Amino acid sequence: MDFADADPAALRQALYEHKLLVLRGQTLDPAAFTEAAGRLGELDVYPYAEPIPDHPHVVAVVKEPEDESNFGGDWHTDTSYVATPPAITLLYAVEVPEQGGDTLFADTVRAFEQCSEGLKSTLREFVGHNTASLVHQADGGYASVTGQSVALKQADRETEADHPLVVAHPETGREALFFSLIHTSHFRGMTRPESLPMLEALHRRVVAPENVSRLRWRPGTLAIWDNRAVQH
Repeated sequence: MDFADADPAALRQALYEHKLLVLRGQTLDPAAFTEAAGRLGELDVYPYAEPIPDHPHVVAVVKEPEDESNFGGDWHTDTSYVATPPAITLLYAVEVPEQGGDTLFADTVRAFEQCSEGLKSTLREFVGHNTASLVHQADGGYASVTGQSVALKQADRETEADHPLVVAHPETGREALFFSLIHTSHFRGMTRPESLPMLEALHRRVVAPENVSRLRWRPGTLAIWDNRAVQH
């Protein structure tokens, strides 16, 4: 399938069903990538990275051999610390190493469905406080995942937001867990030490092997995923 010529409605429907789409053998320059992505929904601007010149919606994610950190290198959903997180993320491979660099995706819908009815009912009452400070402040507990070769900048919008721990997908109605250890600092009405045991237990449930898929990149690979239904 050629992403640039694909039917956006068909792509969205496939995405809602499968949560992750992988298209091989794509040839996309930044302009074509932006134009095709814009047909899937409203384009967003990542608050903490400089875009490539003349393409404000495209960020170059570069990891050189000597880099010791890994941009986005821990489980999360993208920018859950803003009031309206992006629905969909697209990542296109231009150059990849001969080995390594795979991306894992965890199904947060399936993880919630595996919970007992009593636990589901309890979790629906929780609201998570999401903050960029755990990653984007120098003393944040997860500052190492900012990466060394990504051109970072200061955010120009609010990067603190509360979101329900359990969210219903607006298109499918299926419920999913919406949190991550690197962005969710605590639950509303609770301290961080009180919140961490539950966050860590839910994290283990989300990333259990039966919920995880592995993407092995090749040049020309395009991944499209539903941020409301997976972590990566």
